[in-house]
Amino acid sequence: MQEKNAYMFWFLNILLFRTCYIAIGVNRGGVFLKEKLKTFLAVCILVLAVPYIVTLLFQGSETSAGAGESGTVEEKTFWPQEMADGQDMDEEEYLAGIVAEQISLDSQPEAIKAQAVIARTSLARALEQGEEPPESMSREEMLSLWGQDGFEQNYVALQEALAATEGEILIWEEKPIQPAFHAISAGKTRDGQEALGIELPYLCSVDSSVDIPSQDFLNVIFMEKKDLADKLNQVCPEAGLTEEGVVEGIAVSKRDSSDYALEVTVGGQPMAGEEFRECLGLNSACFAVKEVEGKARIVTKGMGHGLGLSQYGANKMAEAGSGYKEILNYYYKDIAVMRK
Repeated sequence: MQEKNAYMFWFLNILLFRTCYIAIGVNRGGVFLKEKLKTFLAVCILVLAVPYIVTLLFQGSETSAGAGESGTVEEKTFWPQEMADGQDMDEEEYLAGIVAEQISLDSQPEAIKAQAVIARTSLARALEQGEEPPESMSREEMLSLWGQDGFEQNYVALQEALAATEGEILIWEEKPIQPAFHAISAGKTRDGQEALGIELPYLCSVDSSVDIPSQDFLNVIFMEKKDLADKLNQVCPEAGLTEEGVVEGIAVSKRDSSDYALEVTVGGQPMAGEEFRECLGLNSACFAVKEVEGKARIVTKGMGHGLGLSQYGANKMAEAGSGYKEILNYYYKDIAVMRK
């Protein structure tokens, strides 16, 4: 293509030179009809040839670099996200927003790096399976949440975590895992087979007793018995609970090995432990209900569903000197940290 373009430029120059030469000859007194005819024909050729040559030159610049031989080269972003101002958010910025949604940036740097790998894995898995991607905060939302000073400090922490873990995701059997995580365990994380009824070997129950000293490990709430009955009846009308006897009408009929409720009997009707938790807005499904001084007292342990990585536990491991890969390999079994 470059040789073709050079030839076209050479041809154009010859035409221009020829035209100028003839025109000069005319000005010097060559007024014969034959010379005038030559001038006229040269100019016509030039006028007809220039658009064609220019068209070829522009087409050549678009199809050069061997596009016909090796195909076009496309630059793709990992996940385009529309921001409030209409601009596109690239992969790293979108991932920064996910991490900002998922973890406190007061956490240890190694814990934030672990969360960055989890976020990237979640996004890779969602795109691979055609699912909704994890929620991500825009820069405007971060700025509103943290203020200018907080934004600058926190965004640097996000960028450092993403740079340190660039391209890394969690793999099991050559595919991105389901990187479940929660805030605080009930002392042990949960087994995926028990909790979900699905065989996910990397979601094994592991000891996370470092969570117990957390100020949010235990949560105690008191509810009026009528309010408790009304809320449960909305979800399970067949239960027919009343204020009197509502506490006695609630029983955990099945727990997993980490003490989370798998099934709750409400007025004789079965209800999933996570459904019971969601209905009452409890911190976790590791709970106990008891009547105390005329009210229903509900005590929960942990915060979240209890599967996968405990963020509090990960932070404690980081404080003790563990790196992010060590943390990830502790909470997810038999996985590999690989670059995508």
